[in-house]
Amino acid sequence: MLKHLTRRRFLRASAAGGIGAAGAAVLAACGETQVVEKITTQIVNVEKIVTREVEVQVEKIVQAPAAVPERGTVEFEFISDHVSGVRGKSTTWALETFRQVRPDIKIKFTPQSGNFVESFAIRIAAGSAPATALLSWGFFGSHQDSFTQINDVLDKNRNFDPAEIIYEPDAYTINYDLEFPFVDSFQGHAFGLPYQGNVSGHYYNIDLYDQYGVPEPSEDWTYSNEWLNAAMQATDPDNNIWGTRIGGGGDIHFWTPISWGFGAKQFISSDGVHTTLFEDGGDQGMQFAVDLIHDNRTSPPTDAQRELAGEFGDAFSAGKIGAELRRGDAKGNAVISIGDRFRWALAPQPKGDVTGTVAVHRTNQGHYVLNSAERQGVVEEVVDFLVWMAGPQMQARAATDRGFLPCRWDALESPENLAAPPERQDLLVSFVRGAFRTWQGYHPNWQEWLAWRGIAHRSFTGEATVQEGIDAAVSEGDRILRQDVDLLNKRIERWGRTS
Repeated sequence: MLKHLTRRRFLRASAAGGIGAAGAAVLAACGETQVVEKITTQIVNVEKIVTREVEVQVEKIVQAPAAVPERGTVEFEFISDHVSGVRGKSTTWALETFRQVRPDIKIKFTPQSGNFVESFAIRIAAGSAPATALLSWGFFGSHQDSFTQINDVLDKNRNFDPAEIIYEPDAYTINYDLEFPFVDSFQGHAFGLPYQGNVSGHYYNIDLYDQYGVPEPSEDWTYSNEWLNAAMQATDPDNNIWGTRIGGGGDIHFWTPISWGFGAKQFISSDGVHTTLFEDGGDQGMQFAVDLIHDNRTSPPTDAQRELAGEFGDAFSAGKIGAELRRGDAKGNAVISIGDRFRWALAPQPKGDVTGTVAVHRTNQGHYVLNSAERQGVVEEVVDFLVWMAGPQMQARAATDRGFLPCRWDALESPENLAAPPERQDLLVSFVRGAFRTWQGYHPNWQEWLAWRGIAHRSFTGEATVQEGIDAAVSEGDRILRQDVDLLNKRIERWGRTS
């Protein structure tokens, strides 16, 4: 049995089930009390008495909460990976401003390590996790018992209004919302609050369209007709100009909206054991996307896209792409990179060939309250911080910096967020307010399940046919989903399902 126990599953089990004597030693070493310093002082004076006291104090090290902060102030640790670029700029501003708003709360900010899935799980297992952190919904789903429910604290918080939140289920709440369409109002068991949203979008290069005589994007264009025609008209491979850019790897916004338009419903079946993205027409959507590279040749090959990007970070920002399906938010770095080299705008999302409608992928990465906050007695103060980070002042700043999609309706529709560049920022509101799909991150094995994306990507690189890529992706995805379906069912029985 041990040979099947992966490192992450061991860490998850350790976090949920405790860490025994070795873990207690680690917890003591983390300095959550000042007991060791007290003992060292006494050894010099009364050695025999100290021996008796040491036995008592060791028990307190294992069970005692963290040291009580200085009277009148509360201190806790906060971890985030928003440390560079426009997101880092927003974080710096947020921490400085919150310190002025709440001088009674001292926040120790720690940058998140690169491989947070393992490093953060180790901190949970060791009992040294921070009070709050910016994490993924998949990590939350895997380590569910390591977080503190905050519904009662939110109910008492006069600054929190759930109606103001742009909401996706099973991101920072437990809903087990297993079937499309998904709920879009705040409900369920809350363990955190939203902060960083994202949504599928569509950009186009106005100057490049004008250069090649491509008609202005239409509100009613569809993938296989006007949109494809525009991509073909804007393609000039001799000059390294391409009508669009598509990929099948980590960025889910490139081709999954096409699959939604061909009829796909969701990622995972309602029983939690089957990868369903390629059903109900989803396979046709993927075929259409792959053909953009290998048949219609309106997208550069995947291995050429990095070279096309050059110094600008991506091929669109380099001015080499006519129109591109990608995240509709997070444009702050692109605004800086593109500057005034060319005019660009959001474009209407193409309608599906089968559905005749538009559907986008929408998610939110939240700030979570860990059990450490409860042990330290700072849950209310942590929630105050999370409410502020999801509040009007911070989210208005996010709308200005544009490192991510604001998690509030008022910030989304604010003049700061709707202002150019790029042009037609108003379309961002329609992307978010329209029909959406979302990650079903409640599954305990969601993080491992994502391996199917790399397998499907082989069809985009030409290493496999579309059907071969789909078959292999579904086979591996289903294998991973089934590993912990019993745990999933136990959790659904424990928490219930949002209806």
